[in-house]
Amino acid sequence: MSLVSYGGDPRIVATRSEIERGRGTLQLAQDRLRAEFELTDFLIDPVQRGLLALHAPGILFRIEKLQWACAAAAEAYLSVEARVTNRIHWVTQFVAQHPLLMALIPIGVRARIPLALMGAIAATQFIDGKTSRVLARETIDAYSSLTGGRASSGDDARAGAQQMINQAGLLGVLGANAPALAGVGATPMHAAPNSVAQITSRLAQTHRAEKPTVVIERYTDGKRKLFMVYLPGMRSKNPFNIAEPFNLAASVHELADSDHAACQLAVREALQSAGVGKGDAVVVAGYSQGGLVAAELAAAGHNNVVGVITVGAPVGHVAIPEGIPVMSIEHANDVVPALAGKINPLTENWVTVGREVEVKAGQTALVAHELSSYQKTAGMIDESASAGVARIRDDLLGKFEGLQLVETQTFNYEGGR
Repeated sequence: MSLVSYGGDPRIVATRSEIERGRGTLQLAQDRLRAEFELTDFLIDPVQRGLLALHAPGILFRIEKLQWACAAAAEAYLSVEARVTNRIHWVTQFVAQHPLLMALIPIGVRARIPLALMGAIAATQFIDGKTSRVLARETIDAYSSLTGGRASSGDDARAGAQQMINQAGLLGVLGANAPALAGVGATPMHAAPNSVAQITSRLAQTHRAEKPTVVIERYTDGKRKLFMVYLPGMRSKNPFNIAEPFNLAASVHELADSDHAACQLAVREALQSAGVGKGDAVVVAGYSQGGLVAAELAAAGHNNVVGVITVGAPVGHVAIPEGIPVMSIEHANDVVPALAGKINPLTENWVTVGREVEVKAGQTALVAHELSSYQKTAGMIDESASAGVARIRDDLLGKFEGLQLVETQTFNYEGGR
């Protein structure tokens, strides 16, 4: 499958709603112009009315062409998934913002809703990838209202994730935990990455390490410093309170409240131990849960993050500052990015790029989330001539220009496969 991308191009920064608003304005102008040709209007200044009538067909034709272009842009601007989501998302938002609607549902049915929704999210790995993304996104957006009667924006995963934590706490799962640093080491140094494929390859090595690991490379030209950080994805689906900072419990906490999530605390600890100063430039790459941590790190502003690369990560709800270049690599049928509860923003500093991964008979939709698939996509990104992709790619790789790698440290945490 070929790459599909949006964002990252300063020439194209309008949202679908802005396009529709422009189309509506054109329609008003067209209607107003047509209203000028009542027969009685020619009794007032007939010469000017005659000239207007002479030029009107050409003007109306141009307006019609602009309207058609707006309609085509609105339909083709984002993916099919985004268009479907835009059509049904208003229902989710209405339900999320009006939890009192739950009072209309019989108590017996209400009691079964949390289990049904949990099952719906779990089932997404066994159905069509694009369908599962929409289902997962809308479910987590409305989860808080449907299960606890608490209003939310209906456009963000935080409320739903927090509600899951509250409910799971009664069962003794998804509890908060503190990261436990097991050791600090060093790895053989490499040259600075010169491609997205190289960054993704190093990210894969980090994720596949024996223990939960954060890798930090230090670059310098003698005057300025830059740190490259690689963050793994969720390595354990254990929902219990353990010292593993990249497990299921920490992942849900990262969605709900990143400041207190074990994975976020572990990364900040590693940055401090690596000697990263407040003004030192930092580029962060993360896979899955690690990508969410990378995005939240950039949004928090505790460090001088100058670039973010996320791979298969739920980050659409994170408010990353506009001055930071962001590349989000997301497969069209990977359900995990949909857990953000929101589609990635369409801005000139943020490009979202990916493709649809082939899922063969007998395989689950999670094949689209595998790092090996994303490594192939990264190679295609390096060859892409798309304006938005090329712009953000070159900006991120340009951060390393003129710098030499002088140290690579690994920070290993408790836990394991």
